[in-house]
Formats: sequence, C-alpha cells, structure tokens
Amino acid sequence: MYAFIEGEIIEKSDNSLVIRPDGMGVGFLINIAPRTSYELPGVGHSARLYTSFQVKEDSQRLFGFGSNAEKEIFETLLKISGIGGKTALAILDLPRDRIVEAIAAGDSAVLTQVNGVGAKTAGRIVLELKDKFAEELMADWAESAGSLPGIIPVGLDSATGAGKEFAEAVEALVELGYQRADARNAVRQARSNLGDQMSAEDFLRFVLQHAG
Repeated sequence: MYAFIEGEIIEKSDNSLVIRPDGMGVGFLINIAPRTSYELPGVGHSARLYTSFQVKEDSQRLFGFGSNAEKEIFETLLKISGIGGKTALAILDLPRDRIVEAIAAGDSAVLTQVNGVGAKTAGRIVLELKDKFAEELMADWAESAGSLPGIIPVGLDSATGAGKEFAEAVEALVELGYQRADARNAVRQARSNLGDQMSAEDFLRFVLQHAG
C-alpha cells in the first residue's frame, strides 16, 4: 500500500513511532524493531521508513524498516508458518552480522534466541532465507548496514554513511530496471572510482554515464 513514509517524527518508543508527512494533518503509527528505533533520530527530526502494510481479520498494521532489503526479509518471514509480525521484528532485531552469517552457514541456532522460535521453526527460516536471499538480498542488507557489525543510522537527519548511500543507489538502479546483482556491482564500481564519501546521486550519475 505504501512503499515508504517520510516525514517528521511526532512520537517515538522502542517498538513504534508516529510520523507526520509534510503538509499532511495525519500521523502514521508504524511498528518498528528496537534496533530501528535506536538508529532513528529523535522526535522533531525527519525520517524515511520503508513500510509493509499487514491486514488481518481483526487488525491493520504498518511495519517500518530502514531499507527495502530489510522489509523484503520481514515479508518473507511472515510467509513461514508460526511467524507473525511481532516475532519477525524480534528476529530482525538481532545483530545484522549474526543473521547474515547464520543464513549463509545454514546455522539456525542463533534464531532460537528469539522468544517463540523453536528449533524446527528456526530451521525453516534458515532454509527459506538461504534459498531466496543468501547471495543477493542478504548481501545488500549487510552492505546497507556499512561495515559489519557496525550500524549506520537511518533517517534523513541522522548521520549518513557509505552503506546508506550505497543502498539508496542500488535501489534507484533497480527501479530503473537493473537486476539487483548488476545494480550492486555497478555501484561497487562507482564507489571504487569515486570513493566512499560520495552521495547516492553521485554513484547513480557515474553508473549511468558509464553504462553501455
């Protein structure tokens, strides 16, 4: 329903926040992981969250994430039997490097640290994510976090970094029709030529100028 929501943070807690888009007299209540809350700036600052709108018989809820990759992983987790929104957020609240390493290695033990995730469910999660995302989406997610296990804050007014700019450039190329792997490789090439401190726009401009 909404690809992302961007605006001023009106309220913020460990598990949710309210964003009021510019020029609108409404606020969107968005459920987030505690790590996402930590990475976001404070009340009164602007932020962008990529959102997943989930509808059940008795509820309608928005979930927010710092990157499209994280949102896609969340939505894949929801397709696994026994995983709801709360549990999926708890899984994504684990350190990014530990999740990526666990999926790549096929090690489900780290996931059993989450309440409600037993050994069988953890095994299904690893198989599902490894089949779909181990080489592509998980790599994007790791790079969007910067140098693992470090954290790059998300949000327009928060500190930026090479990982955030890299991820935004990749997403822009995907929207232009690039395959995700090709987009990531192209931005890597741009970064090696321009340096780490350039903006997503600079990376994108370089790629398009040197395409073909």
